[in-house]
Amino acid sequence: MYLDRTLGCVPENLIGYFGGDWLAEQRTRNAERLRADTDAIRQRRGTKGKADVSPSIAIPLIQAAIDEGRELKEMWARLLAAALDPARTDLVRLSLIDLLKQLEPLDAIILQQLAGTTPFPGVQRGGDLADALAARFQIARDESFVSLEHLFELGCLAQSPNNHPSSQATAKARLLVRAVTD
Repeated sequence: MYLDRTLGCVPENLIGYFGGDWLAEQRTRNAERLRADTDAIRQRRGTKGKADVSPSIAIPLIQAAIDEGRELKEMWARLLAAALDPARTDLVRLSLIDLLKQLEPLDAIILQQLAGTTPFPGVQRGGDLADALAARFQIARDESFVSLEHLFELGCLAQSPNNHPSSQATAKARLLVRAVTD
């Protein structure tokens, strides 16, 4: 199988110690789900044909997607679908793969809200973005603020939430959201 040859295995000594059978089975299930989700996204988008994806993009993208077991699975499938789409393949960059690897699920939700095509209506003039996001997603302000700080550290926000209560998404953030949006 292509994925097996491409991704290799976690070192044998760690597998045996941490329950390699479980890990291998989890990765296999994740790979099957990734393939099904990616095919569904491509069909929903009406993607015609397949782009010739460079292994330097395909390998890290597929490996990271298979290793993800949280709510970010859908974003990985969307990014893979974009890489396979001749009209979107140029949107997918190694830097976006690295960025997505570093996101927590809440970070991804907030990023999509801030970098989406529809402006976030929650911040009134002089209001606080962390407060508005906390209200929007029914979470504690500290949770939204930590995500905003993390997004700034990753280069997704133009200004620190410490210094500016309503930060703007950067081009890098907007490109990732564009690649994963239908």
